[in-house]
Amino acid sequence: MAKQQTTLYIDDAAIHVMVSKGRQPSKWATVPLEKDLVKDGVVQDQNAVAGKLTDVWQSLKLGRSKDVVVGLSGVNRLYQLFVLPELPDNLLPEAMAREASHNLGIDVAQVYLSWQVLGVEHGQMRVYLTVISREMIDSLLDTLKVAGLKPYVMDVKPLCLARCSSEPRAIMVDTQPGSFDVVVLADGIPEVIRSLSFPEEASPGEKTALIRSELERAVVFFNSAHMDKPIDLTVPILVSGGMARQEGEWEVLRGPREREVRVLPSPMPEPQDFDSAMLITNIGLALKEVLTEEEGALAYSVVNFNALPGAYVVRKRTLAESAWLPVVVGGVIVVAAGVGLCAYMQGQNNALADDVKGVEDRITAQKLTKQDIDALDQQVKAVQASAANLETGLKGWAADRAVITTDLIQVYASLPQGVDLLSVARSETAVNVNGIADDEVSLFDYAWSLEESGRFTSVVVTSITLADGSVSFNIVLTGMTVAPE
Repeated sequence: MAKQQTTLYIDDAAIHVMVSKGRQPSKWATVPLEKDLVKDGVVQDQNAVAGKLTDVWQSLKLGRSKDVVVGLSGVNRLYQLFVLPELPDNLLPEAMAREASHNLGIDVAQVYLSWQVLGVEHGQMRVYLTVISREMIDSLLDTLKVAGLKPYVMDVKPLCLARCSSEPRAIMVDTQPGSFDVVVLADGIPEVIRSLSFPEEASPGEKTALIRSELERAVVFFNSAHMDKPIDLTVPILVSGGMARQEGEWEVLRGPREREVRVLPSPMPEPQDFDSAMLITNIGLALKEVLTEEEGALAYSVVNFNALPGAYVVRKRTLAESAWLPVVVGGVIVVAAGVGLCAYMQGQNNALADDVKGVEDRITAQKLTKQDIDALDQQVKAVQASAANLETGLKGWAADRAVITTDLIQVYASLPQGVDLLSVARSETAVNVNGIADDEVSLFDYAWSLEESGRFTSVVVTSITLADGSVSFNIVLTGMTVAPE
């Protein structure tokens, strides 16, 4: 089941937010930014931009939805496709740093490196490397922290554009008020990317001429390296952003050789008032997960990695870590009772052992008849049966404890983003779960996850209460499977 996600892209001119589930947008907004709040993708005034983000979250009534997939401007980024000898994963960071430092002349202390191994053949690996300045990423992530937002996936705008392509080979052009991007996509790889800011005083005609110049430069550069399969006139120009509305400028882009120019079609449905051309980066961000989870999904770009630096990635909790608090709290209670029970049973077993020893001593000390011995033998068997019953009870208690622990782990391990639990209570026949969710979609995602776990035969949402932009709920789980022996 597709989950709801919130995508965020900030460029020099505006904040773009889109909430979607799978391929279906549900909420969106584009909020202009005053001049110089963001410059070439670097946030200059973190508090002001964070305040704008807070206003957007309130206007869209996003409530407690703080986890975001965030996009970066393509301006001043570097992309490199190269071949290396096949290496194990643990050596890749060092190899990427060496490639950036020695072959690209980059001070790796000033940048973040992200990469994807595209394939391995004959002992060699093809790697796609992206180089992004630390200043740019740190300024953005610090701003999101001030706004209370938590990024868990990051990508760069040109790679998002390539992910939206409707053609396997295309020249993609996106324009925004302050910048533009040109992407040459071929054989699943955005090989040539040009992302530049417009000169501040440039006229519309001068901007179009600059785009045309960079487009031609990108095509010539690609063709010089791929003379066997160049970008010929059959490869279209797909436009988005402001250029999608400026059909009068397409003639300049088309050039004297009359290359086809058309609007990049949206990979998502377009609800009323949804402007896919201006939200195309957000769409590309949303497709990062959609294209990996949707059966039969077609992606013309194979480049899809998480550019969020490792220092900012929140480590996923294991099942044991996810359930540590309820298990510890419940475990303290159960174990405390268990210690008392064990002490009681141990005392009973010791007493029974003493009884058996006393009987054996009596047999030895006295000259007993066969009838006496038979009678005593029956007493011994009765004592042994009682001990066996106590031992069975002890094993049953241990099995019950295992069932309780497994139920608690599953309840907490199934939690999706946007759902928090307030209490979990377990009786002999059911588990009662109370919590709060960002919305009904998140709640039913949780219920579905519990159902899919196979741990419970019945998952019933018994109450839903809407209040203050969130959803309070109660779920009853029954038919728990027994713990494995």
